[in-house]
Amino acid sequence: MKKLAIHIACALVFCSVAMKSQDIHFTQFYASPLYLNPAFTGANACARVGLSYRDQWPGIKKAYKSYMLSGDHYLPRYNIGAGMIFASDVAGSGSLKTTLIQPMIAYEAKLARDFGMRFGIQPGITTRSVNYNQLIFGDQIATGTASSVETQKPSTTFLDLGAGVLAYSSKFWAGFSAYHLNKPNQSLLGSEDGIVPIKYSFHAGAKFIVGGDDKSDVLKSITPALHYRKQKKYDQFDVGMYYTHGLLTMGLWYRGLPLKHYQPGYANNDAVAVLLGVKTDRFNCGYSYDLTISKLAGASRGAHELTISYQFCKQKKKKKRIEVACPKF
Repeated sequence: MKKLAIHIACALVFCSVAMKSQDIHFTQFYASPLYLNPAFTGANACARVGLSYRDQWPGIKKAYKSYMLSGDHYLPRYNIGAGMIFASDVAGSGSLKTTLIQPMIAYEAKLARDFGMRFGIQPGITTRSVNYNQLIFGDQIATGTASSVETQKPSTTFLDLGAGVLAYSSKFWAGFSAYHLNKPNQSLLGSEDGIVPIKYSFHAGAKFIVGGDDKSDVLKSITPALHYRKQKKYDQFDVGMYYTHGLLTMGLWYRGLPLKHYQPGYANNDAVAVLLGVKTDRFNCGYSYDLTISKLAGASRGAHELTISYQFCKQKKKKKRIEVACPKF
């Protein structure tokens, strides 16, 4: 009986630890452009730093909390952007923690007066760990002693490779990125069930000026955008629009693929997100709330996200480059 309890406990814990965690996800993905696509590295006017915090499903005890610090800089002499991401994600009663350290580099090529392309790579390191002290196992209940599961390895570290490409002008952009290219094994047991499938992402949009001009503080614009991502058999689609009036930006997004069902009766409807952002010459600050519309709607209480970024110069004081039209939130 004791042996059976140990096997059941191990199976339950390590099946969940091996593959059930999600990649860190942000609604304001353009506020974390390096995480969206390494080709964005150095695409800003000058050096910048950014902070992102996400509290996903606060109505569900110990769901997901994500933190990200990023920074990048453009080296005009070499047409190269260099950057770095530090991120952490904590989930579940056992504090399943994912830590990312991702240096990245991108090359910028100006192909026409108002058209360019950027190519980026990201050779990252990921650490995943679990706190066994916060879990109760079947053999602990059966025997009243410490669990044998706690002798298993509490963490694993692995190389995680990504790459991306971005085509852009001052009015539109389109990018493609791929992560986990080396299909790393994230299992704490080294099981083949822990192989991470490649995640693909396509993102695009366009900016339309509807009032004011580039020299005006009351410039008005509308920016429709989309983001599609796929990992193994699972995929998701974000589509939305930003309206900018001077320093203020408002956004509305839908996330889901309503015509696709992974199981009968479970439509792929995730959330509707609303966003409010303020942009000055150097500071950007954004807040978004995800209103859950899936079957978790009654329990999840949505998701809150806050982003802050700072750039170290004003655009007009730098040598003119093609500015990527995508928003900062």
